[in-house]
Amino acid sequence: MNSITRLVLCGSAFGATALSANTPLLTDPTNFGEDTSWFAGANQFQPTAVWRGFATLEAIDRVSESGGTFTFSSWDDGTSDRIENFLFQEHNAGPPDGIWANTLFETGDVIVFRGEASAVRSAPGVIARAFIKMLGFTDGNSHQTKGAYTEFFDLTGTTESFELRVTFPDLELDDSFQLLQIGFEIRTDFVNPAMQTGSITFSNLDAFIEGDGEPPPPAQTFGGMEVDASGHVDTGDFMGVLYVEMEPWVYVHDLARWVYMPDPGEDFAGAWAYFFAH
Repeated sequence: MNSITRLVLCGSAFGATALSANTPLLTDPTNFGEDTSWFAGANQFQPTAVWRGFATLEAIDRVSESGGTFTFSSWDDGTSDRIENFLFQEHNAGPPDGIWANTLFETGDVIVFRGEASAVRSAPGVIARAFIKMLGFTDGNSHQTKGAYTEFFDLTGTTESFELRVTFPDLELDDSFQLLQIGFEIRTDFVNPAMQTGSITFSNLDAFIEGDGEPPPPAQTFGGMEVDASGHVDTGDFMGVLYVEMEPWVYVHDLARWVYMPDPGEDFAGAWAYFFAH
């Protein structure tokens, strides 16, 4: 059965026109706190094949950190026969005349999601995987997984690198699309006397629109200031805290948006920044 995911009316942080290749698609990928861009939730089934609701959860409650890695754990509501747990970030991906209007992608864009991950399962039947997923309308139902534009990577008990690629569809030929999601899924079933459990441990996540070359490497300094382990630099009164791991694309927390601003180097008196109009 296709997954049904909650409606999230989030506008793209990238403005009103599609952007260039190597545009980052994960905002602050190591932040799972109260101000995170990650969503957590779960499809609930009872009996196993009958969907009965979507539970909105807090990412901060589902993800723990240890030694620079993060672990996403399954959740049990105590009543369901099956639960599909999700941790993801998303972008609107629908036609321009709808509430899910795409403002980021162009037909043929190759979307890449990669990182390192492993999974722990309480039973072989537990599904634990990374995904790039397109959701849309199927048979009159919204938020259905569009299989032709969805890719999964099944995780094992050994930490390994993964890389997923999906090519963005032509919305003029099919106007049923709504959202693009990037993240992880754990599916568990109730097997008497208890619900199965699972967890995914991951690190070094990266997602972007693929260009001719590799995305820019993480910056060690920005404006002559040291970048911390999470990719942030505190510029003080200049622009506050910036996420610069995808420089020249820089996320300005005070503005809650991405801007194009190459590293100005040490002893700079100012810096050019390009803001895309909303």
